[in-house]
Amino acid sequence: MFKFTETPVITSKKTSVLNILTFDMQQALQLENASIELAKMGGIQVVGVQLKAKQYAIEIFATLNNQQAEIAKKFSNGDIPSLVFEGMIDREKGKIPASLPDIEELQIDFHCHRLSSRSQILLHLVGHRAFAYDIDNEGKLLRYVANFKGGGHEILSNENLPDKIELSSHSGLTLGPHTEAPYNCSLHSLDGHSPAPSALILTARWNPKNEPTKVIPISPIIKKINPDEVLALTSTAFNFTRSDSFTVGKGIAGNNISILDIYENNSFSIRYNSYRFSASKFASTTEKLAFEKLNIEIANADIIEYSLQPSSALIINNDIALHCRDIIKDNRRLLLRIFGYSNRATPIILNKDPLLVQG
Repeated sequence: MFKFTETPVITSKKTSVLNILTFDMQQALQLENASIELAKMGGIQVVGVQLKAKQYAIEIFATLNNQQAEIAKKFSNGDIPSLVFEGMIDREKGKIPASLPDIEELQIDFHCHRLSSRSQILLHLVGHRAFAYDIDNEGKLLRYVANFKGGGHEILSNENLPDKIELSSHSGLTLGPHTEAPYNCSLHSLDGHSPAPSALILTARWNPKNEPTKVIPISPIIKKINPDEVLALTSTAFNFTRSDSFTVGKGIAGNNISILDIYENNSFSIRYNSYRFSASKFASTTEKLAFEKLNIEIANADIIEYSLQPSSALIINNDIALHCRDIIKDNRRLLLRIFGYSNRATPIILNKDPLLVQG
């Protein structure tokens, strides 16, 4: 069992650009009861839970008022870069463990199952379905985002200070602006690769120092780049290195891919990682300058900051927003993350329930 200390719950930081859907008490209780039922079934990895989560989402959506329904539909349609859910129930009321438990202990923790089940329902509420890649996170839907591998502000008790700490959510290093991998395609499968996630949803099991997740909407950045540069970013003139989060021996680097895709309805999707992408040596001067301009604009972009707690969740549109974080200061911080696909995405399906796709 975890050894807890009492920590006050800190109010989340809000800015004028946050899109927030706040549940009333009755809706929050309905969502909580549904999450508990799914957790009792064994959590989101169990066969049959996916369908139950969708059914619960339909029931909860029917209770939304016009304003709540409108903002949920905006995210579902890809019109907003991120959405915060607030007003949900925090059953532990600020209890924080003395240290981060081992991941094996967390994998059987009821409250982790309850919170991840809630996130799966919320994904369905905005028209997305939970999934996992075969080459990432052992093919599991739920990822535990915490400093298990060192590199944070505080040294872990078992940290050996390796020469190179991996750049992934399992380390405490600063993560620069990025979309979630893979980076080969965004909407439809290509050359044996399923598309990148349409969205990712995060909630906190513990966040004692109220450390924020940062989101960078891409639309304002694209508007600052001239049309020739935007067009250059759609060319296959860019390379990326293999993600550290992929299973050892699986996943490869990519060459000759685009950063930006533009569709017939003037919508777009971006694939980007500040420390993994580069211009190809075969790129033209225009393409190299466009990539440099994009990097500069991202580095100077306005950032949305949101500090997650168990009573809130943040869903990020992976097509039109980047996310990042500072170095982790409190190693007890634990976020729970699930990937989601929109109804437009066409992955290579390996297993339907739970949904596993070829990465």
